[in-house]
Amino acid sequence: MKIKLFLLLLFFSNCYFAIAQEDDELEVKNEMDSEQTSQNQDMSEAMRLKKGYALGDGLTLESASTWLNFTQSLQLLAGVSSTDNFDSYSSEFNIRRARFNFRGTLFNEKVYVRLRINLVGNYQSTTTGSRSYNNTLQDALVEYRPSPNHRINFGVRANYDDSREARIEGESLGFIERSAISTAFDPIFDYGIRYYGIYRFGGNVLKPYVSITTGDGTSALQKNYGGFKYGIRLDYLPFGTFSKGGEYFMDDLVHERVPKLIIGPTFSYNDGISSAKGTNGGRYIYGDAAQNELLPDLLKTGIDYMFKYRGWYSLGEYVYTHAKVPSGIAGEFNTSGKFTPYTGQTPEQIKNTVLSRLNVGSGFNVQAGYCFNSFALSGRYSYIENDPNAANFADMNRYYSCVGTFYFSGHNLKLQTEVGYQEYKDMLKTPDIKGNIYGQIMFTLQL
Repeated sequence: MKIKLFLLLLFFSNCYFAIAQEDDELEVKNEMDSEQTSQNQDMSEAMRLKKGYALGDGLTLESASTWLNFTQSLQLLAGVSSTDNFDSYSSEFNIRRARFNFRGTLFNEKVYVRLRINLVGNYQSTTTGSRSYNNTLQDALVEYRPSPNHRINFGVRANYDDSREARIEGESLGFIERSAISTAFDPIFDYGIRYYGIYRFGGNVLKPYVSITTGDGTSALQKNYGGFKYGIRLDYLPFGTFSKGGEYFMDDLVHERVPKLIIGPTFSYNDGISSAKGTNGGRYIYGDAAQNELLPDLLKTGIDYMFKYRGWYSLGEYVYTHAKVPSGIAGEFNTSGKFTPYTGQTPEQIKNTVLSRLNVGSGFNVQAGYCFNSFALSGRYSYIENDPNAANFADMNRYYSCVGTFYFSGHNLKLQTEVGYQEYKDMLKTPDIKGNIYGQIMFTLQL
């Protein structure tokens, strides 16, 4: 009897222990679920979608100390052109830009990051292998902001020392394309370290920019040819800053209530350039008699301005480039690294060969327009003069164009139509053909 009673008590005690153990496990699980739910709630409160979405805002995640933003843009282009005798014509249909952009700040905006890729390849490199031009990656940088008025960034981005047009995003241009000046002389994207500051003196604003880059464009992500490129820009704003970032787009969409002006000289020195203007480093590699690399240097200087007032705007630029070809160049390396000597050529002939591959010369661009409530009309005139021995980058040296832009939602949704005339150099004109007439239309959408 005692044995039976003992076994019965043992049975119930084990049952109780098992039930108690299950209750403990359930309680722990409930506590963990509760803790996880609390964490999820905290996370949902900390990271949330931006409310009140407007076109161009993209997808934004934000917290008390961090925000991350993802945007996309698309530009569809169609065009037609013909010589001025209209015997024939050519047409063009393409996606001008299709970009994905990521940007954000960390640690209460002390650190800024940006990554941008262009999914459209409009450029075809004449080189192969490690010297090819990469236009897919356009921005990849980290920026430290010790204060709102001082910034230091490291990575790939547009150069500060290029023309003012190059400082304006392609989606925010008042024309379908940048001018011939920018096309001829601006490498735009490069890899390096840069400083940007803002100094205020009463109503005046001074913005210095300093950069040390590879001078090879994005091909420097594989190798830096030659030395570095040193650039400076000094922007002066005598009437204070533009409204809503107006210095970074062309048309005066905000109708500045008081005159706004920005004027800035620029200077850069590329120590050992290996491409036409510093875009595709490694395209042209020269060497001395001992097959040691020996490269020319390129100096670029210029000045530009932008003015806006009550819907009117004007932008002007002047650029001058000069090359220094070192003595002692005895041959060149092809893309596979094989050295070919310049047999039987005089030093002057060798110098002219080097110059014939560089964008050396000068030019200016001036444009102006007026913006109504949702429509803008602008005109542009550009002129280029290349050095007689430089690369033949200016068969057409005078450019005239007129553009009308319909703004449906600022630069986030717009339609542009442009007509223009490109005039050949006098030596290239014929009795029947003196230039080229073109028309274009482009649709821009930013999400």
